[in-house]
Amino acid sequence: MARPPGAEARTRLNLELPVRVRERMERLRELSEADSITEVIRRALTLYDVLVATTREEGAKVILRRPDGTEREIVIL
Repeated sequence: MARPPGAEARTRLNLELPVRVRERMERLRELSEADSITEVIRRALTLYDVLVATTREEGAKVILRRPDGTEREIVIL
């Protein structure tokens, strides 16, 4: 059966993770209002890809600024 036009090929991954990681992913799903944990993982990978590319290729820094004005640099390895 052919894929619909524009549909990406997909692959299934099976992950064995500690229960606490699953609980964190579920919490993130709720906080981000994602439809599924798969969506949480997809969003996380997209963000990580941007952060790594920007910091490695462009030399940028990731800085978190709190409401009180204090800043913290996040080091992306």
